[in-house]
Amino acid sequence: MVPRLLAALLLLAASACAHNPDTSYARIAIAPDRIELRLRYDLLTLRKIAEIDPDQDLRVTRDELQRAAPEIDRFLRSRVHLEIDGQPVTLPDAAPLEWPREAGDAIEARDWHSAAALVTVPFSIPLPRPAREVSVTFQFFDLFGSRHTVLGVFEYRGQTEEVLFTQEEPDYLYDTAYAGPEAAPMLTEPRPEPPLFANLRRFVKLGVEHIFLGYDHICFLLALLVVSRFRELVKIVTSFTVAHSITLIVAALGIARLPSRWVECAIALTIVYVAVENLWRTQLADRWKLTFVFGLIHGFGFAGVLSELGLPTAGRVRCLLAFNVGVEIGQLAIVALAFPFILLLGKWRYSTAIVSVAIGLFGLGWFLERAFGLGFMPV
Repeated sequence: MVPRLLAALLLLAASACAHNPDTSYARIAIAPDRIELRLRYDLLTLRKIAEIDPDQDLRVTRDELQRAAPEIDRFLRSRVHLEIDGQPVTLPDAAPLEWPREAGDAIEARDWHSAAALVTVPFSIPLPRPAREVSVTFQFFDLFGSRHTVLGVFEYRGQTEEVLFTQEEPDYLYDTAYAGPEAAPMLTEPRPEPPLFANLRRFVKLGVEHIFLGYDHICFLLALLVVSRFRELVKIVTSFTVAHSITLIVAALGIARLPSRWVECAIALTIVYVAVENLWRTQLADRWKLTFVFGLIHGFGFAGVLSELGLPTAGRVRCLLAFNVGVEIGQLAIVALAFPFILLLGKWRYSTAIVSVAIGLFGLGWFLERAFGLGFMPV
């Protein structure tokens, strides 16, 4: 029975490798004479739309992306639907695609699913008169997958409203009459409560999904759990929570940011270190201190999910806190599920060594892949 439990834990770490958080971004800025729609997708997503690497050299250049622009434009115009005051509006041709600011002349395959590979597709829709209602619908989830999420923000008269688009809720109607004090004279009925709680609930869900799909974070937690008693576990979880919350807030608010590749490599090394430490240290009462330091690194990784949302500070803080609550819920669920199995495995002499070696190998593989652009690990 014990070997089966061990296999189940290893399967949990491995199966998470098959998924990655899949997110794109949308900003809808409404002005009296036009609507500016800016859609942002990483190269891994754009690869589902068009052939962006025709020579198959696992790097995308500016020229290759521009050659694929017409196909990307056609796809988005057929799958992103806009209605203004109840009338369907055909999107015009997109403006030239905007290459990621931090990228060079080419983006390697290892960065296609990172913030460094976000390409902006801008549309400008002229208005004959100011719009009262603007509805946006995304109908590409059949191609991008049920896990794909669009983090969006409507902007009007200095007011912003954050929206989460999913396969279950692919559309949203924005009424400019409810945009704020400047629009008050336009009101013809009592103003409803803003969809704050609905948005917060969605961001909590996104945080939960991120921790469950963040295979490296799961492996880090398992490496900590495998040698922990309950009292030590409380200290470890608390220090990890406090640490990654600090850097999550700092990074998401733009106070401090690190290159995503450095962060991902560092996260992989934290997994390797903790796994190796399990093999040679027997006294781990002070591990919560090390966990705090490593938690700071993992916080930058969590922040990567929201770093490109482009929200104003107030909106970003609100969504950030909800996302962090979701991360904590997911983390506690993993601890609650795994700890009973860890207790059972503790009765087997070699369980700690075998689990630690397996997790350490995963961490080493991810480090080599992320540092040197290799592609042998599951994604």
